[in-house]
This record gives sequence, structure tokens and C-alpha cells, in this order.
Amino acid sequence: MTDKNENPANDIVYLHGLTCEATIGVWEWEKNIKQKLVFDIDLACDIRPAAESDDLTKALDYQAIAERVKEITESNQFELIESLAEKVANTILSEFSTNWIRIKLDKGQAVTGVKNVGVVIERTAKT
Repeated sequence: MTDKNENPANDIVYLHGLTCEATIGVWEWEKNIKQKLVFDIDLACDIRPAAESDDLTKALDYQAIAERVKEITESNQFELIESLAEKVANTILSEFSTNWIRIKLDKGQAVTGVKNVGVVIERTAKT
């Protein structure tokens, strides 16, 4: 039988559909309004310690992550969604127990005739 420590986990904790209001955009009119952004965030972690103990302190706290993403998004002003996605990724990687993050950031109907526009980024923690 293989020791679980020798077999790395490929677990994902995710927050999909996290809605935030942001001041974001390059046009002057955008800098004076709030726009709805939607995040889908996937985070790598090993859930086994939390699962075995049923202890939140051993889990990746997705409530705390959601609150941090909202705080970054709603208390700053960005011109580009790329800049916001990078800021969120770097913050989550440095403040929470994950070494990989994928963020899909949807700005909705920012382009006429297009249902959704946005970015998807993947980042790993710097070691």
C-alpha cells in the first residue's frame, strides 16, 4: 500500500460565479460607474487533512478567499481586467495555502454583439 504522503493530491477547491461590483475600464464613463464582474476561481490543494479531521482550520477556507477577492475588486480601481486578475492571483497565492490558481474573470457584455468577454489565467506560487 502506498503512503498517502508519497502520492500527491490533485484536488481542486473552487468558487464559481463569485460576483463583485468594480470600477474598471479605460473609458472615462467606465471610471464613474460600477460594473458587475464574475469570477470562477479554481485552487489546488490537498483536501485529505481537512477531510480526515473534519476541521476547517485544515481546509482551504473558500469563504475567506471570496471575501478577499471582493475586497480587492471593490476597493481598488483598475483599467484592465488583466491587471485585476493578476492582483487577485498574486494575493491569493501569497495569503492562502495553495500553490496554483486558475481565474476566469468575466466582464459580461463589454463588447457590443458579444455575450461575454474576459480573461482566463493560471498562476503558480513562486518558490
